[in-house]
Amino acid sequence: MIVVPYLTGLALAAPHRPLGLGDLFLGLTWLVGYFAFNAATLTLKSPAKRRTRYYVPLATYTGAASASGLVTLVFKGWPLLWWVPPYAVVLGVSLWLAASKRERSLLSGVLTIVASCGLMGVLRLWPEAPALEWREWAVMAVVTLYFIGTVLHVKALIRERNDPRSAPRCIAYHAVLAVLTVCAVVVGWLTWWWIPWALLLVVRALLMPRARRKPGVIGAVEIVNSVLLLALVLFA
Repeated sequence: MIVVPYLTGLALAAPHRPLGLGDLFLGLTWLVGYFAFNAATLTLKSPAKRRTRYYVPLATYTGAASASGLVTLVFKGWPLLWWVPPYAVVLGVSLWLAASKRERSLLSGVLTIVASCGLMGVLRLWPEAPALEWREWAVMAVVTLYFIGTVLHVKALIRERNDPRSAPRCIAYHAVLAVLTVCAVVVGWLTWWWIPWALLLVVRALLMPRARRKPGVIGAVEIVNSVLLLALVLFA
């Protein structure tokens, strides 16, 4: 699931500019940076006496991400630095939430998704590339909204499974996402293949809270949905 925004960004960028080693190292930087972020989150939310166990992985991942980032900057050039301020804000707030023991909050989950899906913009919005087309805006929006929906879905199945408001909220969210997808199809921004996938998400939100909530099943369903989403991005 973590690679879907990156691969989507590559698919959107490929028709407009040549892909190169800079794009490869950008993906590597993001992947290692993701592990560094997780290590930082674990460090910040842990009691002071237990934090030392996370120092080694935090330093390792942070060092590797920094090295890969410098290589990326060499290949991609200074325009990459324009993305530093917005990412600093998003990730900074996420780390603050972790330090405040609110890393499981809805805001924290949404910020993490925004940071991940922002990689599509980093790859596609490049100085020599033309402006975004409406189809590309629609694809990026649906991908981002889908992953935000997974935050609500997992909460409804696990952490908020005893909250009677959680499942209806998740269903309503995915119903709205389906309506927005249909509208994008009607105006010609997306192909009709996106509609069955969007409806499948509504069915998932309806049925899974009533079924046995096994983590393996939840994960497998999300992997399938992500693969279908990537197939739509690449071929639909």
